[in-house]
Amino acid sequence: MSCKSIQIIAFNNPYPANFGGAIDMFYKIKALHKLGIKVILHIFYDVRGDVSGIKDFCEEIYLYKRNKGFFKHFSLKPFSTNSRTNKILIERLLASETPIFVESLRSCVLLESQVFSQKIAVRNHNIEYDYSWGLFESESNFIKKVAQLIEGYKQKHYEKTLNKADILFNISKYEQSYFQKKYKPKSVFLPVFHGYESIKSKEGFGKYALYHGDLSTADNLKSALFLVDVFKKTEIQFIIAGSELPKEIKIKIQDFQHISYTKINGRQHLHKLIENAHVNTLYSFQRSGTKLKVFTALFNGRHCILNKNMIDDKQILDICEVADKEDDYRNALKDIFKKEFKLTEKRIQVLATYNDIENAKIIVENLL
Repeated sequence: MSCKSIQIIAFNNPYPANFGGAIDMFYKIKALHKLGIKVILHIFYDVRGDVSGIKDFCEEIYLYKRNKGFFKHFSLKPFSTNSRTNKILIERLLASETPIFVESLRSCVLLESQVFSQKIAVRNHNIEYDYSWGLFESESNFIKKVAQLIEGYKQKHYEKTLNKADILFNISKYEQSYFQKKYKPKSVFLPVFHGYESIKSKEGFGKYALYHGDLSTADNLKSALFLVDVFKKTEIQFIIAGSELPKEIKIKIQDFQHISYTKINGRQHLHKLIENAHVNTLYSFQRSGTKLKVFTALFNGRHCILNKNMIDDKQILDICEVADKEDDYRNALKDIFKKEFKLTEKRIQVLATYNDIENAKIIVENLL
């Protein structure tokens, strides 16, 4: 196999690229393909078995159904990792000399006991136990809450497996600092892959404020409810966009005519909602990883308000309004709706540092 090849082990199907982890994986593969790298893609999947939208960027694709059997929970290994085991995958990796790029601790079972001749890198999308404990804090369902707490403890114990990798590619500066201090492998900051090649933000005034996200996720639901509390004391039109409307939000917004819900009908519809908004409102109760929706908003929208949990890049924070508390968020909103949006040179320069092709070169230079 050519040295210009890479094997990627994906914790989920990157296609369609409709959630944070999938977006990062999909556009990473696309960028490597543009650089002439042959990608052999191994995918652990649940129900996302369609690879039609990614096959053109890959030399080979192999699918492995996750084993989510009940007894997989009764192990010291995290369930998220223990359910991603496959002997055929291990055999294929052992039979090859092509470098291996593992997407997240969730796919790291191969590091446990096997000795591979090729270099192995792990992409840390976040600090997994931190992420699970964040879900524990946000989750309202008792059983799911306990499950996330236990999973976090297992992930914290299992994390030492990362010492068996050669390189750790970390998605944010917070994670970079954490993994660099704690583990032996070479630690490299590798920013998010987002797929945007140019800024399409419209100047002038927009019509409303927008929050978008997967509302089935505990943190996104909690954040949306927080923002309803912010907006209910204003007269600013506020749209919450998602693939489904949770009953908690439906009940909370029913008495406020200026707050509404819109179902997202595909990527183009989402971009249209973002483009026409005067401000994109972002919030998270979890300090973990880098939230891809920040880049969706900045490349396609006007003003942006977020809290510091969304991203830890100071340059990105400097081109947004930052507010953590409810009153501060509300005051920032009132000021923003008085301001016409102008695309600044500073925003152009900051977003230029998040370039998928240049970031793919970081992988090539360190792993291939």
